Amino acid sequence: MALPMMIAMTAHMLLNIIDGVYVSRLGVEESLAVLNYGFPFFYLIFAVFNGLTGGSTSVLARLIGAREKTRAENALSQVVWISMGIFAAFLVVYPFLFPAYLDAQKASPVGGAMTRDYLNAMFLGVPFLIFSLLLGSGLRAEGNTRTLMTGMLVGTLVNIAAAPFLIFSRFRFAGIEWPGLDLGVAGAGFATAGSNFLTALVVFWIFFRKGTALKLVFWPDWKDRTALTDAFKVGLPSIVSQSLIGINIFVLTRLASDFGPSAKAAIGIGSRLETLAVFPALSIMIAVLSLVGQNFGAKRFDRVARSVRIGLITSFLTLTALGLVVHFLRAPLIAFFQPDALTAPSANHYLGITTLGYGFVGISIVSSGAFQGLGRGLPFLFLNAMRLLLLAAPLGWLLARTHGEYGLHYAPLIASGVTAVIATYWILAAVARLDRKPAAVEAPSAPVAA
Repeated sequence: MALPMMIAMTAHMLLNIIDGVYVSRLGVEESLAVLNYGFPFFYLIFAVFNGLTGGSTSVLARLIGAREKTRAENALSQVVWISMGIFAAFLVVYPFLFPAYLDAQKASPVGGAMTRDYLNAMFLGVPFLIFSLLLGSGLRAEGNTRTLMTGMLVGTLVNIAAAPFLIFSRFRFAGIEWPGLDLGVAGAGFATAGSNFLTALVVFWIFFRKGTALKLVFWPDWKDRTALTDAFKVGLPSIVSQSLIGINIFVLTRLASDFGPSAKAAIGIGSRLETLAVFPALSIMIAVLSLVGQNFGAKRFDRVARSVRIGLITSFLTLTALGLVVHFLRAPLIAFFQPDALTAPSANHYLGITTLGYGFVGISIVSSGAFQGLGRGLPFLFLNAMRLLLLAAPLGWLLARTHGEYGLHYAPLIASGVTAVIATYWILAAVARLDRKPAAVEAPSAPVAA
């Protein structure tokens, strides 16, 4: 289950990195606009709907395990409609929130205008992103991760191919000079919006041709909202906790701003490359969440325990190995962004430190997914809040004051290590208590194959 999502998310991760590489060739101001200002703001929006995806997957997996497919289909439709309403409400407040955000980031007038162009173009694809994320939660809940892989791969490959034509006036590839539309940073936003549209199209087609266990219900029955409430109960802590990732990038960028534009650019490059750790961990988390949810719904606590243990070990080993690869290849990876003479050493040091903690990040993410599978969203919030706010943010401030710019880079590693230890003990203790605690959903005792 994890491998197809890992392939798809790796492709999506490459999209984020390559978009940053493309934009970095336009200039420093453009790079800052996309990497340091636009990406954290967009991530805050993405976190809302991705958090609801986690809550929806948890509820749907438990309902599938309990043989309540009709309720699962109705809940999925309810979540999609509510999410579209949330996005419409965001568009109303966006013109008032965005200027305050740019002021807090100390963005220049030129950088602020470019960030606005980038985000406005990208927002055209957000409805399709919501659609694919939430319908994808149904696919994940039933164990169908190959469809999501297909949709994400199609969208990603088209984005990578189309972005240069939208961003540049002319560019060279395969020894040929190609003409472009010269849209600049807005072109990168349009490319991402197009990618989201294609991904949603593939996911919708699978539902339309009835290639899934769950059917697509266009207009739900609003009388029964218990599953919807449960999805928000699990999803809301996830929304807040994932939003903290964007806030953490904002805080690190703000702390780095005291050391000049190059220090800020280094954080932007490092944050993009850190998706190398986050996306594979999320892939394993999705598999663990689905397996834990289905087997918890079916009261197969033995399989819940095995899924958690295997998920923790797999994530730590996989992410540690990946971290070492990035650690030793960080110089050529950073070079793709064409950093200036001051940015390159700072980005190199930042990645050299943070890559050593990728395995710890994997443990925290998978532990959070396991809690979501049990229908518990608050541990996800607590673990992320502890790592990003209670540990990384104050440590970053303290180390920046006492050891300068490079001292700031150690904060994420220390915070990840401490959180991983607590997360491991917490989830293993929670699973060990399941044999003595009744499941939240009544279900047949027969096992359900994921």
